[in-house]
Amino acid sequence: PGVLFPVIRSWRKWRLRVDLAQENNRFWVVTAVVCLGVAALYSVSQGAVAIPFSEVFSSASSESHPMHRVVWDVRIPRLLCGAAVGADLAVAGALLQTMVRNPLADPGILGVTAGAGLAALVAIIFFPGSSSWVPWAAFVGGLTTIGVILGLAWTGGRTAGPLRIVLSGVALQAVLFAGIALLSFAFADRAPSFTAFMVGSLNGLGWGDVHRLIIPTVLGIGLAFIGIRQLNLLLLDDETAGGLGLAVKRARFGASCVSALLAAGAVSAAGLVGFVGLVVPNGVRLLVGPDHRLLLPVVAISGAALVLVADTVTRTIVAPIELPVGALMALIGGPYFLFILWRKIA
Repeated sequence: PGVLFPVIRSWRKWRLRVDLAQENNRFWVVTAVVCLGVAALYSVSQGAVAIPFSEVFSSASSESHPMHRVVWDVRIPRLLCGAAVGADLAVAGALLQTMVRNPLADPGILGVTAGAGLAALVAIIFFPGSSSWVPWAAFVGGLTTIGVILGLAWTGGRTAGPLRIVLSGVALQAVLFAGIALLSFAFADRAPSFTAFMVGSLNGLGWGDVHRLIIPTVLGIGLAFIGIRQLNLLLLDDETAGGLGLAVKRARFGASCVSALLAAGAVSAAGLVGFVGLVVPNGVRLLVGPDHRLLLPVVAISGAALVLVADTVTRTIVAPIELPVGALMALIGGPYFLFILWRKIA
């Protein structure tokens, strides 16, 4: 008994910690789902013509409702696109931050979305009849951008520090945006709506855009969940991760491809929406910790909810004029980026 009782007490303490952790995990997942549900309901009900919350479901299901066509053909596709864009960018940001072990990493700040946007613009301008190729052109552009950033950061065989990677991405982003501006100016007649694309907007998205987003969203987030163990090992230093059986370079390349695919899907639908991949993963990580088993689902749900709220605010604050959602995200993410940068350097 003198040996057995301490063992039983230790087991009970361990079991209590496990139960508390599981309860905490469920709490954050449920909270994120509730926030997404509220954001979705608010998004469908608000617009140039507001719909009472009590009539949202009837307006979507009943063709006799006077707002049925508006809800079913305009607001629900926009809702689904906004949720997919938010989830894609948030998960892509989480993957990039893990890959480079840097909280400043973000598809927008590192130039991944700019690279995807430049490639998408080239496809729009020179291949106007092949709209189905736009997401894949954006994927190639985003993946190429990641490769160039890592190549610049590891030039000369030196170790790529977090700040070196971020600064390489910021510099490359400036070059890419210059290319976007030149192409937009030179071929303004072929891409008249690209101004909204550069700022980031969900205006005018329909069921065709939803169908185009399904593959990169489902495939990208699914692959991210499959690689959860590898992502957790990437949080360790390279030597330790390699000693635990992880092929570090292959894992980083895989995370790069998945993040580029997710960013490309978001860019192909909504344009250059920035800072979602910076704000959401950092905020969620403070609440749930770095374990990707919980981090990724909460990040995906929270990213979807944030973009839906931001889009609803931008299209109702000065209705009937719709502001681009990318502008509001820049107002939120810009100061947050400066705060993180100041804290890291200080």
